This record gives sequence, C-alpha cells and structure tokens, in this order.
Amino acid sequence: MVSAVSGASAQSTGPVSFDPAVAHQGTALVLGLDAPPAAGAIAVRMPSGTRTNTSSRAKLCSSSDAGRGTCPPESKIGFGRYVVDVAGYLNPGGDTQLTWSIDAFLARPSKRGDIASVALVAKLLGADSVATLLTPEIGMSVPATATMRARLRPGPELSRPRVQVRFAVSPPAIVTPLRFELNLSAVRHTRENFIRKLRVPTLDGGYEIRKVKDHRLVGHYLFRAPERCSGTWSYALTAGAKRSTGRIPCQSGF
Repeated sequence: MVSAVSGASAQSTGPVSFDPAVAHQGTALVLGLDAPPAAGAIAVRMPSGTRTNTSSRAKLCSSSDAGRGTCPPESKIGFGRYVVDVAGYLNPGGDTQLTWSIDAFLARPSKRGDIASVALVAKLLGADSVATLLTPEIGMSVPATATMRARLRPGPELSRPRVQVRFAVSPPAIVTPLRFELNLSAVRHTRENFIRKLRVPTLDGGYEIRKVKDHRLVGHYLFRAPERCSGTWSYALTAGAKRSTGRIPCQSGF
C-alpha cells in the first residue's frame, strides 16, 4: 500500500491518499495500487470539494508532444513507477522483475469537457541489461519506453485506459503486473500588485490617506484539498472491473 510521509496522510493505509491531508491546503494525489489490472480502466475520483488549477504550471504540454513523450520540463507535475514480474522463461523456472520509472506532465485536454490531460512517460530501468540478458530468453523485446495518457476530468477524477507497458511473451512464460504508483502535484507562485491605503496622522492633528504600492504572492496549486474536514474524506477507485471506496484521514486547516 501507499507509504505516505507526512501529516495526516501518514495515517492513510489505502491505495489513494493526499499528502498533506489538510483542509484547504495545496496537496499531492498519491496512488499506490498492488496487482493493477492487466487490462481495463483505472480511475480515481478524488474527495468532493477538491479543486484543480492548471495555472499551477507556466506551460502545458501540447497534444503532439504528449504523444511523442517530449513534454517540456516546465509542464512536469509528478513521478511514479510500474513493476511487473516475468516468470517461467527458463526450462525450468526463471523469474525477474522489471520496473519502469514514470514522469508525469500536465497537457492540454484530449477530450471536450476535460480539465486537462496527464502525459505519462515510462522508461525501463536497466534497459541495456534487460536487452542483453532477458530478451534472448523470452524471445521478445521489452519496450524501453512507453507513453500513456490520462484524463483529468471534472469531479475531479483522474482516469486512464490502462497502466501496463504492453509486451508479449511466449508460453510457458507469463507477465504479471505487481505495482503501479503515481504522485501528482504542482504549485506556481505569481506576483499580484495592489495599492495599500494607509491612514497617516498629519501635523495639524488630522489624518490623510496615503497610497502605497505593494504586492503579494499567489499560490496556484494543481490540487487543493477540500475546504473542510470532519475527520475523513471519501474517494472512489475503479481498477478494471473492481470498484471500491475508501476514506482519507484529514486535519482541519490552521
């Protein structure tokens, strides 16, 4: 399960959590799914009242760059990993785990009505060793890179068609998905100028209003937690044909 690291999220043992889980604060969506489905959709419906803001990134990845997996660094919003087990490729036995690291980027919506897209670029760790040692045994090449696309929909909801990096093996070898993790967050601060009016005493005993130029920094968070906390927030998770619900322990803001 997810091993969150701070605040109220450290109390969460479910596959979905916020970090931190503090009312009205910027937060990260943390997904940690054991035995993800080999096929079928994964969708996370975040707690009601969660707000999203695409201004959290100065630049969004274009649809063409998202498809090629060449999103600009300024659009990056997170990271993750995907782990599979490959077994039965030796006679007898044979068992190894493969891991793809994932970089996530905020991209323009791919469907009308969506808030945005999330481009996921997966890279195989130790690709050279895999090509040298494993590929000859299974008789198939293992993808060194893969690009996937998730949808950020109103709700808000994060949904994607599949989590796996597709490759085939010949029997008796089998590929079993073990773990899918994703951590998404972003914040950007912009300067907002304003005029501060000060009431200043004068020498004749009266007052005058002086206008002073000032500014403040405004934080734009990809995800902002609901405004209120009554102990927990609820979420829904769909993984293939299985739908489940859970609760995230939360704290009130200070």
